[in-house]
Amino acid sequence: ESRRGGTRGGKDQFNWESVKEDKHRENYLGHSLHASVGRWQKGRDLTWFAKARSAEAEQGRRELEAEKEEVRRKERAMIAQA
Repeated sequence: ESRRGGTRGGKDQFNWESVKEDKHRENYLGHSLHASVGRWQKGRDLTWFAKARSAEAEQGRRELEAEKEEVRRKERAMIAQA
């Protein structure tokens, strides 16, 4: 049991909608995602970077990594030859 009553920090009173109108909204961590304002964010997926990659993109990444490894292997062989 807590010695102090009520809600410490006002968590129940916080609302991202009120942050949108706050003149100091840039001071809130996460304001660009949770309290975005303006036309630029309308209809856009602001969390695109946190989503899982598609299988096609993952395959392309693997192919690129294999190509880089092949170049590294060839460079090591050329250095050893010299």
